[in-house]
Amino acid sequence: MRSNSAPLKHYGGNFIPVIPVDHIEHTQERPFCLLNPSCPCHEDPENIAKVNGHVQNGLLTPQEATRTVKGEKCCK
Repeated sequence: MRSNSAPLKHYGGNFIPVIPVDHIEHTQERPFCLLNPSCPCHEDPENIAKVNGHVQNGLLTPQEATRTVKGEKCCK
């Protein structure tokens, strides 16, 4: 170790650990994830409004919209 090297600075909690996954949980086409019911995506007002718009336009039934926001698969 060199004596003229600068000491390491502590960065505290200003980082976010990233866990690699084999799939992308949130996309523009699927904003609600399927695997994490506690994810805040299920309460995102902007995405919920989009789903509500699909119901209003007859593209989804209210039951389908509820399953979509919950992140449930379409077919059980």
